[in-house]
Amino acid sequence: MSYKNSVKRHNHKVHTCEVSRKQNLLKHLIDVYEDKKVLVLSKANSKTTEIEDKNLTLSNDTELCNFKEGSFDVLISFDLPADADTYMKRIAYTSTMALILVSVEEEALLYPIETLLGKNLPREVVPGFEVLRSNKTKNPPHRPTKSQVAEEEAAKERVREKQARLRERAEKRGEEVSAEDLKKIEDDETKYLKDSKADKKEQKNGNNNFGKKEWDKKSTDYRGKNDSSTKRKPKIIVLPAKKATK
Repeated sequence: MSYKNSVKRHNHKVHTCEVSRKQNLLKHLIDVYEDKKVLVLSKANSKTTEIEDKNLTLSNDTELCNFKEGSFDVLISFDLPADADTYMKRIAYTSTMALILVSVEEEALLYPIETLLGKNLPREVVPGFEVLRSNKTKNPPHRPTKSQVAEEEAAKERVREKQARLRERAEKRGEEVSAEDLKKIEDDETKYLKDSKADKKEQKNGNNNFGKKEWDKKSTDYRGKNDSSTKRKPKIIVLPAKKATK
């Protein structure tokens, strides 16, 4: 499917800002283009801002069909739809300029749009609405692999079975199992396993062994002896001293 786009590349811009400042950025852009006929679009049932202006129209994707294509000078997308095709329908209603307001979390929605357009959209920071570095997306926390999840489930099942047998033996003797004994069984079975809470705690504390199993933390050489390095030490060959000639 091909798309016709009459908006020139330098008039098709992306303004990145923090989510909490989107409303203020929108008001600022409306003031900048106060002499233009502006259409502000958002996803269905999403709220933009309360602005009254004779040259301004607030709408959403479900009501877009009520307007005539190319009838607005400036299109401002307050947010992006999940479907790139829906955005392509938006830009048919502007004749001059298309602006997109996105937060750092929404930037991934731009890639399929740029693919359909066949070009990268220019990013332009509006002075006073810069995104602080500390607010950028951080690396996701560690997630266990499928084998780690299966291993953890198996360990939990062994804990339940051993605790049940301990309760049965104690019941036959007319005794009660202490919480310490139950906890000891759990600790013995799961001492080498790390759940997601423990991983997050390690990451927060800056542990260099984050995400490793307990048995991976100690490196050993090929003979099984503890060594600070996993590399084999070079073998030193001592040449025999020459015999003194008489």
